[in-house]
Formats: sequence, structure tokens, C-alpha cells
Amino acid sequence: MDKKIVIEFYENICKNSDHRYKSWEHCYENFLDLKQNGLSEEDQKLAQLQLGFYLASWGMYRGSSFILQKDYTIYSDIIEIILSSKYDLLWDIDENRNKSTELNELFIDLYTKIEKNLFDIKKSIKNHKDLKGESFDYETISDTLITKILLGTVGCIPAYDRIFKDGLSSDDIIQKTFNQEKSFKQVLSFHNKYRQQIKKVQDKINKDYPPMKVIDMYFWHLGKTENDN
Repeated sequence: MDKKIVIEFYENICKNSDHRYKSWEHCYENFLDLKQNGLSEEDQKLAQLQLGFYLASWGMYRGSSFILQKDYTIYSDIIEIILSSKYDLLWDIDENRNKSTELNELFIDLYTKIEKNLFDIKKSIKNHKDLKGESFDYETISDTLITKILLGTVGCIPAYDRIFKDGLSSDDIIQKTFNQEKSFKQVLSFHNKYRQQIKKVQDKINKDYPPMKVIDMYFWHLGKTENDN
């Protein structure tokens, strides 16, 4: 792993204090604070807004997206799930890196719960009289959406969007398609292999950035470079 890639990528973002990619940082820091200090009713509203705006900044509110048909309050149950003490280990991948089996089981469980909640939200759109002309695939939920939610809150998995997936094939991780179990194991293995380089990046850019965010930036840059060439 070339740590210079991530450092340069981060420095380019920081040249604009209001860069849209900073939305991730605002969202993640908000959820980290909630995890440490608890969730009040007022905090819940702000957390929903932070999550919604971050997802919008990261391209998840395009016209074909089902969440575009809802307001920010749809994230209430998802936030409760994410902040459950059951998933505490996932909030510190580095500290718990040797508990791979337990981490993997928790990740699959958390992913599945969020997916089910999003299914319920998506299916509720069927009853909207003003959306009769909209055509949604009610049988699937995008892994891109779920992983972006997890990256912006728990920080336990990179965001598997198209560009990130393109970057995977250019380094140690071969599987480009997302699979709940295999993908998490692969990025955890990548983290463990390059842990020291990742820590040096964190020390250089921002110690609050979780390892999976560093990995996300690394492979996203590789994918973007590949697409530009």
C-alpha cells in the first residue's frame, strides 16, 4: 500500500474547507460523539440530518434513488441499530483486529439489519399515490447504499461504489463485487497486512479517521485513476 496516495488525496480535499467529501467527516465525527456520549432526542434529529446530507453529498440521492422520496426521519431506526452496544467491537477495527470471526459475525448481523430496515422503507413507497409512475426494484437494496451508511457512521467497511470496486482489482483485493462475508474478510485482511502504513497515514492526516476510511480513500483513488486513463 502506497501511503502517499491517501495523504495526497486528503490534502487535495483540505484545500477546500467546504469540499463535499468533508460531509463524511462531519457525519462520522457526529456519530463517534453519539457513541461516546449517548443519544438525546435532539441528537437523534441532528444525526438523521447529518446522515442524510452525507449520503446526498456522496451521490445517493439521485433521481432514481428510493430514499429521495422520503425525508430525513427515515433513518431513526437505523441510527438506533447502529448505536447498539451489540456492535461495539466494529467501532474499533484496529483494536479488535485479531477477533476476526466475531467481527465478521457482527458485521453480517449489522449489515442484514440495516438492509431489512431499508427494505421496509422502500416497500412503503408502493402506497404513495403520487409515485405511481416511479419504477423501483423492490427486491434488492444497493450494497453501495448500505456500505456508505456504515462508513459514515461506524466506519467499519469502505463504501463499495463503482469507483472503489474498480480500484480493488489493482491491488491485493481481487473480488470487485460485494459479498457480505467475503468482502469484509478481505478488507480486514488488507488492514492487518498494512496496519503500520495505515497508522502512519492516520497520524499524518487525522487520527480520528478509522482504518476503513483510509482503505476507502486508497482504493477509490486507484479506481479513479484507472477510469481517467
